[in-house]
Amino acid sequence: MATLRYSTIISPTFTDGPGKRASVYFQGCAIRCPGCQSPHLWDASGGMEVHVTQVARTLIATGLPISILGGEPFDQPAALAQLVMVLKGAGRHVIIYSGYTYEQLIERDDADGNNRMVLALADVLVDGPFIWQQDDPFVQYRGSRNQRPIDLVATRRAGELVLLDWDTPELIISDAGDVLGAEGVIALVSDEGERTRRCGQTK
Repeated sequence: MATLRYSTIISPTFTDGPGKRASVYFQGCAIRCPGCQSPHLWDASGGMEVHVTQVARTLIATGLPISILGGEPFDQPAALAQLVMVLKGAGRHVIIYSGYTYEQLIERDDADGNNRMVLALADVLVDGPFIWQQDDPFVQYRGSRNQRPIDLVATRRAGELVLLDWDTPELIISDAGDVLGAEGVIALVSDEGERTRRCGQTK
């Protein structure tokens, strides 16, 4: 098994995809979108380097569906492919966030076909760079309106891209009894009056 470099695991979370999930944040990003809310994840030498199996065990032990974010997960294609393979083998639903588009991931695949392997196994891909001019409080589970939630299962079946509707306002009650939802519908603030964590944010 390969090693992967990651920053943190957050579990449970309600912001990195629909429902209650566990999220792992890969460390390192070559895209470095202007206005990124997590620039501390850009440094490819930061975070911790561990075996894929160690991260997989921790995620599987949560018993939750998994979201994989960054940083940029596809900047570590072999580790990402192995992680997704283990998670899917354990029956987990997997969402992957990438600053690359679906088309770019196919085009820039490596010699081992790791990108295609990930796209053939994962359930959802949220693709495209963060564009701060398209940041929108009514966009749920992603950073800017250009980013597409792609239903990979339906896409593989249809032979063309199939998108999910994540923009219909949705209210969620967390385990702590907090009401969560689109920022334009409900103010997401903590008890201290500070805005709560948004999708993809670790600090």
